[in-house]
Amino acid sequence: MARPVSVTKEKILAAAIEVVRKGGTAGLTARSLTSALNCGANAVFSAYGSMEGVLEAVRVEARNMMKQRMSAGRSLNPSFKGLGMAFMWFAIDEPELFKLAMENKAPEASFEEYFDTYIGFKQESVAAIAQSFDIHGKDAEMLYYQLFLVGLGLAQVCVEGHIPLSLSQVSKILGKNMRAFLMVIRAGTDERESFMPQKEAGPEGDVDSYLLMHTLTGQNHLLQELRANPRYIQDEEWAEMERVLRNSFSFTPESLREEYPNLTKGDIRIYILSHLHFTVAEQAVLLGISPASVTKARQRLKGKMDEPIE
Repeated sequence: MARPVSVTKEKILAAAIEVVRKGGTAGLTARSLTSALNCGANAVFSAYGSMEGVLEAVRVEARNMMKQRMSAGRSLNPSFKGLGMAFMWFAIDEPELFKLAMENKAPEASFEEYFDTYIGFKQESVAAIAQSFDIHGKDAEMLYYQLFLVGLGLAQVCVEGHIPLSLSQVSKILGKNMRAFLMVIRAGTDERESFMPQKEAGPEGDVDSYLLMHTLTGQNHLLQELRANPRYIQDEEWAEMERVLRNSFSFTPESLREEYPNLTKGDIRIYILSHLHFTVAEQAVLLGISPASVTKARQRLKGKMDEPIE
């Protein structure tokens, strides 16, 4: 009878990493791991307690490996892009370990908390941005988060095999996004403000939100029809209007009623049309009332909600 092979926690972890590299987390089982180690299951469970314990150890090590790569990327010039390129290279080079490292165990977290927890290097990135581009404070933080959001999207494309991007292609994409964000930050008075509605035409908001939502919601067939030829909205069509609102904004009619119980159905319809950037004149046609009535309704709504809607 063969003697049991003595294994250490380090050997178990190294073998588990190799198993995940080749077959992903689904391939990491007690059988696959003990086969790779040529040992019994008791050795694994004595060291890590369970296969969940082994997986968590691999996750921690995967994050350490990614951060070691990124730390090395800081030596590149500019160092901020070096960090991003090292992040992307880890995704391309170690797709299964990258997926495990970036797995979000706190889905209720904000994207800032997600990046700070799983990627890190915020202080180093902000310092590198300041040194390379003379951008500081909130603008530097915005650049850090936005470019890593772009990088995360590219990384997911790579690890899932949707598009076989090379590191050279990734570099060009990140460079273009970097220049675009720098242009926005340094633009001063944003020329896109000319596209914003007049004060009485719709709710106040930042330029980026207005342009994005105007573009996306404008692709809906019903909204396209109503913008081209405003007409009275039938009761059955309001379900589609609410669906657009639910998919495009961070609130719903239900959440509005929960926060402001005294809102009427008419109030909510005014609110929806305002957030979809219909003018007062257009709202009058869509609701079958006069522009003066729309204005009064908006004023009453503002009082009920204690927030600006125009």
